[in-house]
Amino acid sequence: MYSATVVYEFKEESFDKACTIWRSEVLELARKQPGFVRMQFLTSPPRAMAIGTWKDESFAQAFMQTGVFKNLLEKLTPLLAAEPRPRVWDLRYFAEFE
Repeated sequence: MYSATVVYEFKEESFDKACTIWRSEVLELARKQPGFVRMQFLTSPPRAMAIGTWKDESFAQAFMQTGVFKNLLEKLTPLLAAEPRPRVWDLRYFAEFE
């Protein structure tokens, strides 16, 4: 399992608009990609964190090659208070309620 996060800090007055843009530009596109496991978007205004999980790194790389992040940044840049902070994670432990 392979996960990547991006932390966004939006301008307070742009928070809702930025979240809507993220959803329309990323969420549905990701769901259609091979190797997709889950996409989460957590918010604590004016910040948000996107968490994308893929079966392995190659699927995440292929998704990024669609230009999704570049297109997203073109639309979000005027709404950002700081540069987005991406980070890659390896899943070490996992538990869920069954």
